[in-house]
Amino acid sequence: MIQKLFLVLMLFALTACGMIPGNTGPQTTPIPTFTLAPRITPAPNGSQATVLGGKQSGDLFVWIYSSPNPPIRGNNTFEAYVADANGQPIKDAKVSFDVDMTNMSHGKNLVVANVTGEGLYNGNISFMMPGPWRVIVAINRSGQTNSVRFDFNVNSK
Repeated sequence: MIQKLFLVLMLFALTACGMIPGNTGPQTTPIPTFTLAPRITPAPNGSQATVLGGKQSGDLFVWIYSSPNPPIRGNNTFEAYVADANGQPIKDAKVSFDVDMTNMSHGKNLVVANVTGEGLYNGNISFMMPGPWRVIVAINRSGQTNSVRFDFNVNSK
């Protein structure tokens, strides 16, 4: 009887503390269903890059691309396409990528993006390990900063 009571109490404690996993699969950022959609942009190696995610922040729309896609452990190139509500590319912004894991922090990892023209900004990002990651894309324009968060998985290779 005491063993059964002990097991029930342990099960309750583990459930209450979240130790029994439920849906622990990674929650990736869904691609939005905007009526405005950017073209598929060329990746640095000349192939076509598939969109990793897209979101709206204020009056801006932001899509991110990864080469390779999905991202892998090691070196990756991230590209952000930034457009206004009319679908016109934002060419005068300062863009940065704030990258970290979602389940453990690896400290500050801020990558200032390079302007590549026509609303495109890119930066080189190195992921230390596979797993669930996030990038916060910050867009500073005319003294105002908009930011969007994208969650995704990094593969081992």
